[in-house]
Order: sequence, then C-alpha cells, then structure tokens
Amino acid sequence: MNNNILSLAQTFSDRDLIESVVNSYFILDYGVISAGNGDKTVNVTHAKIQELSDGTKLPALETKNLEVLTLSCAGFSVLPDIKQGDKVLLLGLKDYVPKVEEVSGASNQTAYMHYKRDGMKVLPLCVFNADAKIKIECADGNMKVTAKKIELNGNDKQFVTWAELNSALQGFITDFNSHIHPTPNGPSSAPTVLLTLDISSSKTSTIVTGG
Repeated sequence: MNNNILSLAQTFSDRDLIESVVNSYFILDYGVISAGNGDKTVNVTHAKIQELSDGTKLPALETKNLEVLTLSCAGFSVLPDIKQGDKVLLLGLKDYVPKVEEVSGASNQTAYMHYKRDGMKVLPLCVFNADAKIKIECADGNMKVTAKKIELNGNDKQFVTWAELNSALQGFITDFNSHIHPTPNGPSSAPTVLLTLDISSSKTSTIVTGG
C-alpha cells in the first residue's frame, strides 16, 4: 500500500470517519456561491472546512451545478438574482431530482443513500441583506419595495406622480387667471371669475412612490 495513503488514513480517528460520512451524505450546511452557470445552476463552496485530527485542514469543498430553489407556488413566485458571493443554505434531498419542476407526485426512490450529494439543492435563505439591489420589507401590514425599476403587468405605459402633476396644473391655473388679451382699446383685464382646480381626491394613500 502507498505509504502516503496509509499515513493519511492513520490520521483519521473514528470520529473523523463518521463526520466525513455524515458531512458528505447528510447535507445541511451553509455555503457561498462561487459561480453561476448558463443553465441557471450554481457552484457552491461549503462554509465548513474539514479538519483532520492532527489539525490539517482539507481543501474547501465545492459542489457544482446545483439547482437553486426559491419561494414558488401557484399563487406567488419569486425569481431572485443570484450573484457570486451570495450566502446560501445547502439542503440534501432524500432522492435525486435534477429539477424540482419534474416532481409531480410520489415516485420510487432511486437513491438509497439518504441525502446523497447528487440530490443537493441551494436555497438563498440567509439574514436580510440591507444592501440588496431589490428589497421587500413587511411590517405592521405595510410592504416596502425598493428597486431600481419596478414593472407591474408590463412596461409599455408610465405612471404619473401626483405632486408633479398637481404642481404643473396649479401653475397653468395661475397663468390662466392672470392672462390678458390685446384689444383695440388696449390690453384686457385678467379674468374676474378665477378658475380653480382641486385634484387632491386623486392622491393615493395606500400606494406611494419616490420614483
């Protein structure tokens, strides 16, 4: 037997061996996205570094081509923009399912080693990231959405913000109420019956924006 292999094997205690098996096949770990792939899968570097009984640290474990799970159901679905460096939760499933969308009901189990690495999935589930490009915050029945651009049911029409519209309309009313006309006898006087326009009832109270 190769002396190097034998020497390495001797540095393992029974506990090391058990932990190695458990960590390899019973996956519930944190990780960091190391790369995104063209098929929307990701590569993840595991957060835990394996260490031998003599203190030797093993190289970081990277698992590739993992499907990313998200919050999704018939009534509501979210597609996050996963980036390199994002922290995620690694989950081991009891059976090998390449894509969750292929699950339609109960089926025969094909992976007999529970939580086999082939069945691992990635869940972008960590503490709230206040620096995220898109944020959704809920408190006391209110929802706050922060994003560079928000599209609601399409993008071929624009909203009008109340303050800017009201300012433009009131400016027009002021100019109208002070306008005069040239006449053969000289300029006319301004209108004696002043025009007013109140659009305050059109201001929304449950949906507001800063855009």
